[in-house]
Amino acid sequence: MRNIFIVIILLFCPCISLFAQDRYEEFKKEMSLIEKQENEYRKVIWGKNDFTQEYKDSVYKKHQVLVKEKVEFAKTALRNNRDDERFLKVLDIYVRNFLSLDEFEAELKLFSPRVQQTEACQRNFEFIKYARMNVPGQKCIDFEIKGHDGKTIKLSDVYKKHKLVLIDFWASWCGACRATMPSIKKIYTDYHEKGLEVVSISLDDNEKAWEKAYEEEKIPWIDGSNLLGWKDPVALWYAIRGIPHKVLIDRNGIIINSGFHQLGSLEQEIDKYLHSHKTKHLTFYTKLLPPTTF
Repeated sequence: MRNIFIVIILLFCPCISLFAQDRYEEFKKEMSLIEKQENEYRKVIWGKNDFTQEYKDSVYKKHQVLVKEKVEFAKTALRNNRDDERFLKVLDIYVRNFLSLDEFEAELKLFSPRVQQTEACQRNFEFIKYARMNVPGQKCIDFEIKGHDGKTIKLSDVYKKHKLVLIDFWASWCGACRATMPSIKKIYTDYHEKGLEVVSISLDDNEKAWEKAYEEEKIPWIDGSNLLGWKDPVALWYAIRGIPHKVLIDRNGIIINSGFHQLGSLEQEIDKYLHSHKTKHLTFYTKLLPPTTF
């Protein structure tokens, strides 16, 4: 009787696995339909067309509703599949951007102990740990990279010599990174004499591709790479999930801010910092002046 029971379990287990697989495939199928509709809305809102602004605004409202529905659909799928490792991707792709770090961590901890022990889940926990270390006011993590001449570049050696350092993570294969190079060049031109240095870190793993892109972009600032791609520990230490990614630090290695995805936000942060420190310097100098007598 016991042997029969074991055989039944062994026969039933593949069915459970297949059922879980079907649920994940069903989710992808349903989500693809939602994303297809979302892309249609995007073509109207942001594509080149002759639609009136009034019509675009009406479609934009529908788009916003659809985005909320998409997130809720993903959240429901997560709640019902906490023992399926594949749904970590659902959390990462469709929900994570709408969560704080604490909420993201809480979502991960709702997965079964087995899923939490997987490499994919542990990577997310590590990301959270380092993301909490990369907030304004925290000391940045020091690192070393190799320059194009083969010499070691140490971040702390750079920031001690400058008022500000912009750390820019990029790669030769990253179109968005290379598209931002002209704006970084302008910032470098405008602020280098005022105390700004730029250190760009390539997440390439192909030396020839890195060197070729460096020459094509004519990068005038410090650039280095350990040629480890996404396996570079620097990418982990700075909690990077996508590039381009920028971090602004002061001469003490304190993080001022990061991201800067909005146009002009980096320049505003640099101006704000330089102005505030110039004001502090003038105030200190004024206090040292002897009182004026008449």
